[in-house]
Amino acid sequence: MKFSNLIKIDQIQLNNSASSKKKALEAISQIITDNYPEYNTNQVFETLVERERLGSTGIGHGVALPHGRLAECTDTIGVFMSLSEGIDYDAIDKEPVKLLFALIIPDHSTEEHLQILAKLAEFFRNTNNRQILENATSSETVYNLLINI
Repeated sequence: MKFSNLIKIDQIQLNNSASSKKKALEAISQIITDNYPEYNTNQVFETLVERERLGSTGIGHGVALPHGRLAECTDTIGVFMSLSEGIDYDAIDKEPVKLLFALIIPDHSTEEHLQILAKLAEFFRNTNNRQILENATSSETVYNLLINI
């Protein structure tokens, strides 16, 4: 799966002011339904929250990879969001999260979404990648970096 198929510039939001995990997931849900009006904002939010109940998707180094399955979803959808301030996300390293890459995944997708999550985890392990994203001032800069994952 090419990352250019997952994310569009309109699915990138920089310096969001969300002050909690809940508010960040609400903002991500809104970005998805703004770009894909066929989906319901509450359903998208609930699928992300359901996954968080199983365990935090905060992978460390200020990064979270929230994701969830949506029955009516036909293609995997990605959203990138940076936050103006780090938030408590119950991350594995207990550090505040400032960078989120969310995925909404079709119900039938199994192997593909695991491969995407693995690529994202590897990408975000790189300090330089995280710094570029934290300091980015344009969605285009972020997009050009993300599509090459």
